[in-house]
Amino acid sequence: MVSSCLTRPFKFEYSSGRVGNIYGPENCPDTCINIVKGILNMIQITIKKSQNVYELQEAGIGGVCHTRYVIQEDKKNSRVSVTKTVDQTNCQEKVVKSLGMAYIYPCPADVMKERIIKGTAAFSYKLKQSDSGTLITEVVSQQVYQISPFSEPTGVAVTEAKQQLTLLEVKSEWGSSPDISTQSYGGLRYQFPAVLPQMSVQLIKTKNPEQRIIETLQHIVLNNQQDFHDDLPYRFLELVQLCRAASADTLESIWKQCSDKPRYRRWLLSAVSATGTTEALKFIKSRIRSDDLSYLQALLSVPFALHLTKADEHTVSIAADLVTSSRIQKNSMLQQLASLGYSSVVNRYCSQTSVCPKEALQPIHDLADEAISRGREDKMKLALKCIGNMGEPASIKRILKFLPIFSSSASDIPIHIQIDAIMALRKIAWKDCKTVQGYLIQILADESLSPEVRMMACAVLFETRPALPLITTIANVAMKESNLQVASFVYSHMKALSKSRLPYAYNISSACNIALKLLAPKLDRLSYRYSKVIRIGGYFDNYKVGAAGDILVMNSPGTMFPSAIISKLMAYSAGSVADLVEAGVRVEGLTDVIMKQNIPFAEYSTYKKIKEIGKALLGWKELPTETPLISAYFKLFGQELAYININKELLQQAVKAVLEPADRSAVLKRLAGQLRGGGAAQWTQPLWLGELRYIVPTCTGLPLEYSSYSTALARAAVRVDGKINPPLTGDFRPSQLLESTLQIRSDINPSLYIQKFATMGINTEYFQQAVEIQGKVLARLPMKFDAKIDMKLKNIKIETNPCHEETEIVVGRHKAFAVSRNVGELGVEKRTAILPGDASSNIVEEPFKPSDRASSEDFTKQEADSTSRKHAYSSQEDLRHVVGRKTHKRDICIKLQHLSCQLCFSRRSRDASFLKNTYLHRLIGEHEAKIVLIPVETDADFDKIQLEIQAGSRAASKIINEVNTESEEEGESSLYGDMKAKLKKILGIENVFKANCK
Repeated sequence: MVSSCLTRPFKFEYSSGRVGNIYGPENCPDTCINIVKGILNMIQITIKKSQNVYELQEAGIGGVCHTRYVIQEDKKNSRVSVTKTVDQTNCQEKVVKSLGMAYIYPCPADVMKERIIKGTAAFSYKLKQSDSGTLITEVVSQQVYQISPFSEPTGVAVTEAKQQLTLLEVKSEWGSSPDISTQSYGGLRYQFPAVLPQMSVQLIKTKNPEQRIIETLQHIVLNNQQDFHDDLPYRFLELVQLCRAASADTLESIWKQCSDKPRYRRWLLSAVSATGTTEALKFIKSRIRSDDLSYLQALLSVPFALHLTKADEHTVSIAADLVTSSRIQKNSMLQQLASLGYSSVVNRYCSQTSVCPKEALQPIHDLADEAISRGREDKMKLALKCIGNMGEPASIKRILKFLPIFSSSASDIPIHIQIDAIMALRKIAWKDCKTVQGYLIQILADESLSPEVRMMACAVLFETRPALPLITTIANVAMKESNLQVASFVYSHMKALSKSRLPYAYNISSACNIALKLLAPKLDRLSYRYSKVIRIGGYFDNYKVGAAGDILVMNSPGTMFPSAIISKLMAYSAGSVADLVEAGVRVEGLTDVIMKQNIPFAEYSTYKKIKEIGKALLGWKELPTETPLISAYFKLFGQELAYININKELLQQAVKAVLEPADRSAVLKRLAGQLRGGGAAQWTQPLWLGELRYIVPTCTGLPLEYSSYSTALARAAVRVDGKINPPLTGDFRPSQLLESTLQIRSDINPSLYIQKFATMGINTEYFQQAVEIQGKVLARLPMKFDAKIDMKLKNIKIETNPCHEETEIVVGRHKAFAVSRNVGELGVEKRTAILPGDASSNIVEEPFKPSDRASSEDFTKQEADSTSRKHAYSSQEDLRHVVGRKTHKRDICIKLQHLSCQLCFSRRSRDASFLKNTYLHRLIGEHEAKIVLIPVETDADFDKIQLEIQAGSRAASKIINEVNTESEEEGESSLYGDMKAKLKKILGIENVFKANCK
């Protein structure tokens, strides 16, 4: 396909060494056009006659980048040598495409210039001067891209591209130009395809996506009924890729064929949700409007589709229609997840544009206006959290309507809504820092506001990385502060930041060090009864990587426990920062309930404190209906995914569901019927964990791609058989169960399969050449047990068999290889292990021979191993050397005497660290690790392992005391006397039985 394209004529404009517009045949493939651009890029040259060494920003196939020229002239032979070097990491307009990196931000600190990926190109020109002008007789280009995943100076993977263009002859006559229609393909700038490039782990070419999707679904469903098939993650990736190539009509046609097959539906919906295309979002919207999905299916499909979709003008409008549909609006949880997903789409879309369109923000702004006009606290919270996800300065005016200091009508708005309004300013500060800081410092300095609101304003203010003048102002506010909760929070926050060593916090860290000198040292001596900020983190300069975890504890002055706790984790790597995860819990409603009781906690013992708190919590019924007792939220990469409010209404519904006689009777009757009938169930849920792709053009016109794909597959198989004695009568009453004995036999087999692909190489629609690393983890936890529940005697017995066969609980494998695929040989994949496997396969048979370089650490390890064997541990470690390669083998076992088995960890690895001792070289090779449960012979013969639980008045009869007759002491009687007294008090009985365990 490519060769036939290149035989067709192309035209281009060329003047004074500069390539202009390029013309070629109509509908020419993007790959072919880019190869032509790569060839013409070689003759792009800028000559300055007055200088021999100069630098400029020059346009090329990779964008407008910093270029340096060195000219050497041989006047005697009328020849000129030109060397051109291009710095691909220093570009004004770099050509690059990244996917899955919307929430990874460049470090704002100017001192950091590290990058994980670096590139440079060198061109050597030979020119010949003549009377008619200057001829380019030869051009040689060489480009190098290197990636250092762990920012190691020597731990790099290199991709090299070379070209050579030689002048063979010059013809004086004009060649005839074929009469074909052409179109302009622009200048030298690399042209990415309009659709998402296919994944680099497989090459798919099909003219009938619908048939191929049906075949793939059939393969997945039929081959994974009992257990995970080894190629299941690969097939799921194939299904996602095929769905990306399918139109909305094709997906509709497939749905009609699969809608009545539950397993097919589940796999299709999971794949379409992960597709990330406009067509896939149209399909999801159609399913919601047609009411084709169950509540659970909609709950899984809609948020995933919105968070993973490609954000553009068309997607935003489709997502807005989806979120405002009646099916979404009538369910509060579905509306919450969909609205948060839509706001994330807007955030990704507006980050690509200079001005965010008003139409994209309007659905959320309308939600906020409606919430204020109607006084709906639940809608206020949802609107503010969505505004926080969008992070657009145009939303500031609506946020201020929820803050009393800026809006007189907001005086009655609850504190938890005011806190949400302040948190909504966090992402806006990335785009309009000064404005946000101005509002936050006013809130912090206003003592009429709630302490929690002011503390949250302080936390958000420090997230904006203020300069020294503003930090000094914050310190000045803390100096005059009368509320010790606020003062303690500000001081501890400054102190935590002053100790930070992460590069992006250099400026704020030094500023806080200076400002702390203004504050009174007594604030440092306040106990943890006062609000604090705790920061834990570290930075490894050698690898340019670090992390920081913050815990914000906001205490309430009237109670003994915090009213809010927020924890977050940030990561830094080679000049980029990401908010990995954040979670927060607020107990404002419970705090109000406890404060109304005026409990003197300082005067009570711990036991009495707990007792009084338990009594106070019964006052939750007195709270207003909408006031949340407990609220929590969860963020991933700075985007809020979900939150929950537990309020009075929700608790009343839960209590009603448990205590309502009619409902309880129906539920118990249904459960009893299912238990008697027995049955089996199986559930499998695929999950798309993420896709990271970074694509840059090479000087040849071919795209170099670094990518990573992760999938997870969860499976649970359950088989249950049960009996009820005596059998239940037709006129069922819940009291019958209280006089019955339940016998349950269960076989439960949950499993989890996670696979990750990482590639580096050339990825086009016609061929793929790459280095591929695959890692997989398979975890299983099979459980078989019999349970006997005597409801009358309040006795539970659970029995299981001891270990009789070897069971692999966790298996992890990792392998690196080179791979080649070609569209001319679909289905044929050439794989070559990067680390050859030769005589090393017999390594495990050779004895261990320590080299002369064996250190004292080796002998210490041997002594530790010999000591551990005395404590029912067995440990072996063999290090083999064959022709400079290393194979590591390690087995560690822990004997579980009472279960007649041993838990073993085994590791086998062979890597390239013998070349260079870096993390990257350790990653290259083959690794395997297992956690296995192995049966062992013991002195005692175990038939069953039994766990018995006795409740009620008979509980004391089951207390077992294990006595060691050789170590009994005379003071034993007093110890048992204390135990008896406590048990009498707890159980309310007079006699405590004691038995020996034989």
